[in-house]
Amino acid sequence: MRSATLTAAFAAWVAGAGLLFVAGCGGGVGSGGTGLAIGTINGFGSIIIDGSRFDDSAVATVREDAPGIETQTQALLGQRAEVKIDDLGNASAVTVNPTLVGPAVVAAPGTFTVLGQPVVINADSTLGPVTQFAGGYTDATSVLSGDPIEVHGVVVVQGTASTVRATRVERLAALPAYLKATGIVSGSTAGAFAINALAVDARSASVVPAGASLVDGTVVSLLAPTSTLAIGATGGPTVVAAQIRVGSLDADASRITLSGSVSALDTTAQSFTVDGVRVLYAGATISPNGATLAGRYVVVVGHRLADGSLQAASVTVRDGTDAPGAELHGNITAFVSNSSFQVRGVNVDASTAAITGCPASGLADGLYVELEGSLTPTGVRATELHCDGEPAGATVERGGVAGSVDTVAQTFVLSNSTGTPVPVSWTTTTLFQNVSPATLAGKRVEIEGQFNGNVLVARQIELDN
Repeated sequence: MRSATLTAAFAAWVAGAGLLFVAGCGGGVGSGGTGLAIGTINGFGSIIIDGSRFDDSAVATVREDAPGIETQTQALLGQRAEVKIDDLGNASAVTVNPTLVGPAVVAAPGTFTVLGQPVVINADSTLGPVTQFAGGYTDATSVLSGDPIEVHGVVVVQGTASTVRATRVERLAALPAYLKATGIVSGSTAGAFAINALAVDARSASVVPAGASLVDGTVVSLLAPTSTLAIGATGGPTVVAAQIRVGSLDADASRITLSGSVSALDTTAQSFTVDGVRVLYAGATISPNGATLAGRYVVVVGHRLADGSLQAASVTVRDGTDAPGAELHGNITAFVSNSSFQVRGVNVDASTAAITGCPASGLADGLYVELEGSLTPTGVRATELHCDGEPAGATVERGGVAGSVDTVAQTFVLSNSTGTPVPVSWTTTTLFQNVSPATLAGKRVEIEGQFNGNVLVARQIELDN
């Protein structure tokens, strides 16, 4: 039998339930107000962030890789993401936010920095999301000096300095046009400051929001042309920033859910910091009751105060004991064995899972499953897996060869091994990966989307290599 938590979550999703800059494990916004969620992606059905589910079928996922320019991208396990929620509880915008992008500097095997920012790997699920590794990495010892690397994680305040507690570490094919660093401003002077060991020339940078102050203690994310990276007189990295974004919560959100690791805990003032945001927890419900907060990964639900801090209504420790670390809903692909297949592009090991509702012949490509489990460094280890028919409105996957492409009508027919052609359409929010509408004809592709009648409306079309 499916667990009560998985069954309830799946039923809520089928019913179209939506949730809420951090993600939460509380309920949705519902009608009567907008929401904002910032946290770590820990699953897909709709997009799932720290246990909260968001219907993102109507919006594109984007990221800011150059100052003021958002490009469409794919949401991936372990990324940090921000979701804006409309008054009906649906996602109105989804943005993934890398914390660091730059070359790695390895001090010892498994220990490295990026642009002068120490990166901490988490392998303990009781302390929050287990760090995901991708791009050929399997663990921290895979990282080599000079590797072009992207890190998603939580900024953990340590006095006037900070570390990045990584939720995802991925090797890139090459450094992009702009590097990114996130951390706490220190040593600020006119036109310059530091973030840990990174010296920043800010004289020509645009500041977002306009007029925001770059005073010591402020958490910022900066974009700097890769060509400006140099080694300073002290031996540390230096960059010339093109844009500096000052961290802040959306003042328009009536409900904010923020998750991350607790730092700077002050039990007298009843405050702590999560990802650079000061949280006041006096009067808040703490779950589990009496839980220790120092160093824990928490989900905070509350509202923004005038000074930019967050007044918490609830603080929930997320340690994998009361909720699964990961959750996936979708079709099985790349099946090799029960210990090696994918769901929604995520590697799954179900060799020790309780499996229910599946054919006597066992798991196989194409089966629609719902599963929960724990994060491993390279995917998910399922504890429960249930086979089910594809629910109406579910995100499904189909593979085959694209034919009869009409780039004006934005349609084509997918021929697959079952012999039943599938009509496919795409929209302005469809993400094309390694293929384009102009090159689509005759290509073998993988499609992710939702059926509208018998037409598969593609959310993503990817070249199948």
